[in-house]
Formats: sequence, C-alpha cells, structure tokens
Amino acid sequence: MRYILLILSCVVTSLLSAQTPRYRSSNGISQKKSYDRSGPRAYFLTARCGLSQFYGELNGQAMHGIGGMSFGKWVNKQVALQLDYHAGTLGGEKRAFFNSYFINEYNSVECIVKWDLSEQFSSLEPGPAHIIVYGGLGQIWFSAQAFDLDDGRLLRFTNSSESARNPLFLRWGPPKGPRGIKKTREGILPLGTSVDYALLKNLKIALDYRLYFVRTDKLDATSGQRLINPEESESYSNTPNDMFSFISVSLDFRFGQHRK
Repeated sequence: MRYILLILSCVVTSLLSAQTPRYRSSNGISQKKSYDRSGPRAYFLTARCGLSQFYGELNGQAMHGIGGMSFGKWVNKQVALQLDYHAGTLGGEKRAFFNSYFINEYNSVECIVKWDLSEQFSSLEPGPAHIIVYGGLGQIWFSAQAFDLDDGRLLRFTNSSESARNPLFLRWGPPKGPRGIKKTREGILPLGTSVDYALLKNLKIALDYRLYFVRTDKLDATSGQRLINPEESESYSNTPNDMFSFISVSLDFRFGQHRK
C-alpha cells in the first residue's frame, strides 16, 4: 500500500508541475481568472477501476479489484453532484489469534458532492490539472466469509438461511423482514480526493483516493477479538467499526454543456 501511495504522490506532483500552460480567460485579461464562475454546466459520465484496502481485525495487506461508474452534473465551476455505483471485493488476513483470511464481495451506491479547490482558490485561470475533494453518504450490500489460513476451512460468515436485516439505521435490535438474505446492508460515509487532468476538452483522466467509514464491524466476517460467527444481530461487538479504501484511475467524459 505504501508503495502505491508513493507512486501516486509522484504522479500527482508531476501533473501539478505541468500547470504552466493555462487556459485563456474569458474576461480578456491574460491568465486572470474569469469573472463568470457559473461557467458551462456539464453533465459527466465516469468509469473507474482500482485496488481496495481493508482496515479492521483481519487487516493484513491483500488488495483486491474494484470497478465503478458515476453520473453527475457540475452545478457551477466549483461544485458538482454525482451518483456512484461500485462493485468489488475486499480481503485481508491475520495469523495471530485468528489464523484466518477473508473475502468480501460488495456493491455500493453513493451520493457525492465534489468541490474543485483549484477553481475555488486559484487567483489565475486554472490549468489542465485540478485538485478536488468530496464527500457523501451511501449504502453497501456485502457478503463476507472467513477461512482458515492453513487448510482453507470456512470458519465464519455473515449470511445464511437464518440471516435477516436489522431495522434501517439501527445497529442493535431483533432483525426484521424475511430470512435468508444473501447480502448484509449497512450505511457508509465516503470521503476522498482526486487530481483530474484534462486530456481533451471533454475528456479527463483522474487519480482518486477514497476512504469509507462503514457502520459495521463485520466486513471481514469477524467482530472484535472473538472467533464466533458475526451473523446474527446479537453477535455484534462494541469494537470500532471497519473501514476500507481504494485507489483508482478513472476516465471522465463531459457532455451536454450549456450556459444560463
């Protein structure tokens, strides 16, 4: 993970150092920021792929693939709203005490607000590279299984024929609804940052790092320093919730531009 972050930092530094050529301002003054910050309101469609990293009990490094798509719209030059869908796997292991590894298959839907810091704070008209931060809310559906590191036996799991959903927004309490759900549903809080670089007028490439805070401690089919199965609601522990992140590369296509 640290090597990937080092490479990512080098690439970001290279992109930002390539900011010498700037776009011509519409206010007629060379390189000065345009007075019109409303700008073209563009819709955009984004496709991304990357690698995930898990933070929890079974936190030994094991990066897995993720993929996703986004659809959104720039409200003005600084702020955009988007809807994300992701699918992927998480993994990790720990030999001490647990002697197990896990695989988690998940899908998520997220509502994101993006803030372009380059457009917001640059005194000159921004160049092709833009720094963006974002955050939002979402929901994840997942199924996790933990296996023995030595012989591969299934040790713990999150879903079975007896599984039922907890009440929405409640972590504790008796499950409700039909039993036999295939994926657990939990809330997520995504936060992230990206560096976008304009390849063409309507096409950008981006390097993206996103961190998820998840409202559960059983993403790794493990809840606390215990070996019991974290399937039913009473098996939750009072340990900190799990987190995961991903690093991705994405292509962003803008279309449908128009002005007020």
